[in-house]
Amino acid sequence: MRSHFSAAQLVLDALNLAATDLPLLEHTGEYQDLVRATTPDDVYTGLRAIGRILNAQQRAETLVEALEERINIIVHKLKFIPETHKPRVLLLQAISPLTAIRQAYLDNLVRIAGGIPLLETAAAGEQPDIIILISKEPVPQLLKEVPGLFSAPAWRHVPAIMHSNIFIIHHNQYLRQPGALIADDAEILAEIIHPKYFIFGRDEDVWMRFNLS
Repeated sequence: MRSHFSAAQLVLDALNLAATDLPLLEHTGEYQDLVRATTPDDVYTGLRAIGRILNAQQRAETLVEALEERINIIVHKLKFIPETHKPRVLLLQAISPLTAIRQAYLDNLVRIAGGIPLLETAAAGEQPDIIILISKEPVPQLLKEVPGLFSAPAWRHVPAIMHSNIFIIHHNQYLRQPGALIADDAEILAEIIHPKYFIFGRDEDVWMRFNLS
């Protein structure tokens, strides 16, 4: 699920470094480790390593501290919610054919944002409370495809469909790849999964709710 926005360029932007460093960064082992990250700690380690090789250690440390603080706010605010009250979240990357996302990075962010990745419990026959579509397809195309899929009888009694908890991520810079936007990714998921606890305003530029009724 690569974005049109290079994760390397986003790191350079976050560190306030010149684009001329891009070819160097993209071919380093440190960058490859970053884009393979699965947890926030992995991302922080990767950003610090990149800061060292680009002689921007202090900038990297400042960035990591800011990202960690934002994510910790989410974690602390949700820490008393019992597992039984956390919604089951299904991430999709395509409608036709229906394709679920299996990515450890996003699964971990769903947990941080107070949800339960559905594929972890699918064996028990559980159904999603929330469906989030993270697709490369143009929004107009998705808006045509979504009603046809979810109006089928098999979906009729799925909680996410019954309560119109279907969300489309329409900005191709977010929730695509580990990197400097990890806190944004966590905040986007948190306000979708727990809107009573979080309002970051990213529904204005990143996501939309699809109402089937």
